[in-house]
Amino acid sequence: MEETNTREKFLEAGKKEFLEKGFKDASLRQISKKLGFTLGAFYGCFKSKEDLFESIVSEPAGELFDYYVECHKNYFADGPDIQRKRLGKASGEALNDMIDYMYEHYDEFKLLFCKSAGTKYESYLEKFISVEVDSTKQFLNLMKENMFFSVEIDDQLSHNLSSMLFKGIIEVFEHDMSYEHAKSYIHKLHMFYTAGWMRLFEE
Repeated sequence: MEETNTREKFLEAGKKEFLEKGFKDASLRQISKKLGFTLGAFYGCFKSKEDLFESIVSEPAGELFDYYVECHKNYFADGPDIQRKRLGKASGEALNDMIDYMYEHYDEFKLLFCKSAGTKYESYLEKFISVEVDSTKQFLNLMKENMFFSVEIDDQLSHNLSSMLFKGIIEVFEHDMSYEHAKSYIHKLHMFYTAGWMRLFEE
């Protein structure tokens, strides 16, 4: 029990230190000192500073990504005509749910998006962008095969457009928007993003 309590104290103190200073500048010595523990006590609970960071963010990071992948699988489980008709609605629903989840774990996603330089999570968003690029290619191929429309969008353009969306989402955390502001902002960002894709599909 005592070991569990010590670990939980390091997790909470570590979160505060990372939020204040970022991963690179965070100090294990300072974290331990504030708790009244030695570095030896820290290493009895965690392997390294990155292990501490990962222990804080890994669960919400994994759950959000799994949800995002599942949304795409469910979308492509429908027929091509339904996919075409639900394009904007499906992505809007997914983004809405994702924002709700991220605000339930606000500190963890603040760390992931704004304080993770120097960890493996600094490329966290690339996983989402990769899924988006692959899904876009799959969607366009289906639309072409079923003669709904045919448009050529190369992977570089697809990647850049997806990056714009996700970097727009990060703004929520970089500017510490209130939940209400974030919901409105994401809704408008999605409207803009969807309208742009729809225009491309008309070419």
